[in-house]
Amino acid sequence: MSESFTGVLDAALDEDVRKLADQAEATGRFPKELIRMIAERGVYAAKWGTDTRPDVAKVVTLASRLGTMGSLPVAAGAGVQDSCIAVLRRFGGTDYLHDLTDKGIRGETVFCIAGTEHGSGSDLAHAESQCVREGSGYRLTGSKKFVSLAPIADVALVLVRDGDTRAVSPHAAMFAVPTGQLEIGRPHALVGNTCLNTSPLRFDTWVPAEAMIARPGLGSAAMNWGLAHERLCIAGHIVAVCEAAIGLTAARMRRRTQSGSSLFEHQALRLRLADLMARVKIMRLALLGVSTAGEGLDLRTAAGLKVSAARLGEEVLSECMHIFGGVGYLSRQSPISRWWRDMKLARVAAGADEVLWELVAVGIVADDDAYDRLMADED
Repeated sequence: MSESFTGVLDAALDEDVRKLADQAEATGRFPKELIRMIAERGVYAAKWGTDTRPDVAKVVTLASRLGTMGSLPVAAGAGVQDSCIAVLRRFGGTDYLHDLTDKGIRGETVFCIAGTEHGSGSDLAHAESQCVREGSGYRLTGSKKFVSLAPIADVALVLVRDGDTRAVSPHAAMFAVPTGQLEIGRPHALVGNTCLNTSPLRFDTWVPAEAMIARPGLGSAAMNWGLAHERLCIAGHIVAVCEAAIGLTAARMRRRTQSGSSLFEHQALRLRLADLMARVKIMRLALLGVSTAGEGLDLRTAAGLKVSAARLGEEVLSECMHIFGGVGYLSRQSPISRWWRDMKLARVAAGADEVLWELVAVGIVADDDAYDRLMADED
């Protein structure tokens, strides 16, 4: 990864961006201006250049920097924009889509991605929304359940099935649809990540053929590519927040006394924090290893990293809040309780644990040669 990209991030992700993140947490509304600001400051342009596939080192670096802003939903929102750019850069083949991608990189267009539906959740292969040929374009009909950033987005990347086929499992396609053509519902009342502004949407609209990002049969590949990018981003966000939580907890332990000595002097608490710190460090090194391996974005690796980071993050924030004691449970006293509440979504968003472990399991390779060589014959 070039030092120039790090320099761009140093200049772009300044106090003004942090203030917007703080404002988002206070108001419960995602600041569209934040995506525009970091885009106008060249973050996405420096990350992508002319590449059609992401530089994994830059994905991890940007995700980690966004995570240091102290807001998981704000980091996730900026990551959604980047993941949509990843889909468009690889699969968008028309002049219209190329122009749309450039606008997203410049911050002139904000994206959201519409995949999950009321009954299918992470099972995107069985989405009921569909597209059918109509004149020089396509008629899209259906609904989506959870669409983050839908209330502020300009364009949605919509996954639909091919309604022109009678196959038992119709092929999926993907289209870029201006949100002005969609009926966006009232944002869901979320347990955490309130400023991620996630809404349902319905649609019965026509789009030209040039808006097709992935033809029937390639829609799932396009969606999985975007999700792999998003999962890697989420892992980076989580590690950064865990590092911040451990740092705050260590400071709390040194300042808080119990039975005449600081909490840090109590071995049980000190060693518990040491265990968490070591495991977060290992996860950080895993991300560094992926960044330097030079193997590109891999779907199974991204899935495994996201699940591992999310499960670790949930444990880290729970333990840090426990060590903080009652103050940790007060939402206005520290960010620990907010991070703890927000962290749960990481195990569901962009694919639940079980779905991602199935993806990883597909890549398991049995070593039959070693088995035959090392195992004794059974009686």
